[in-house]
Amino acid sequence: MAAEYAIIDFETTGVSAGWHRIIEVGAVRVRGGTVVGTFSQLLDPGVSIPAFITGLTGISNAMVRGQPSPEQVMPALCAFLGDCPAVAHNASFDAGFYRAELARAGLADERPFLCTLRLARRLVPDAPNHQLGVLARHLQLEPPAGFRAHRALGDALLTAALWDRLTRRLSARLGGATPEFAVYQAVMSKPRPAAERYLQQLAASGVTRDA
Repeated sequence: MAAEYAIIDFETTGVSAGWHRIIEVGAVRVRGGTVVGTFSQLLDPGVSIPAFITGLTGISNAMVRGQPSPEQVMPALCAFLGDCPAVAHNASFDAGFYRAELARAGLADERPFLCTLRLARRLVPDAPNHQLGVLARHLQLEPPAGFRAHRALGDALLTAALWDRLTRRLSARLGGATPEFAVYQAVMSKPRPAAERYLQQLAASGVTRDA
């Protein structure tokens, strides 16, 4: 696994990256299990925030008025992320918005995204469900100070704690070896029974690199 990686979370006006816009971004860079940098910004999406989104996130139209647009912020976010691989909870959602907003800003970035939701479904099958908050309680993760669900930086920090716990579980399955990037990708891409067989074979072989 990369020595340093980035956790990303977006709050948005809806669920369609092609139509809706981001209203808040939170990102953290983690090196060796330690948070070494944070990025947090409210954004003015240029459209009205639906009432149910305000109810969910606490982010109102008044809060984003006068904030920079997504197009203005995406270059700074890219610079913060550097060349780190990205991690998100339900990564298909965040990756979709990341790439859509980059395209609107005239930029492109095909960095790989790893998904704590998909990884948790393979490594924590006994959880009641695999929502971020439910997993955090199930695994007894300590929430960040001042944590509120559905605020981007708080969710990114909690996802970083979840990623660390899942990484430790995966490493334990491999006899303490540090998994390579391809191992994460392989575990996430397989149905749970196949992922379980894959991990057993990998542990027996002593190889942690090849998927």
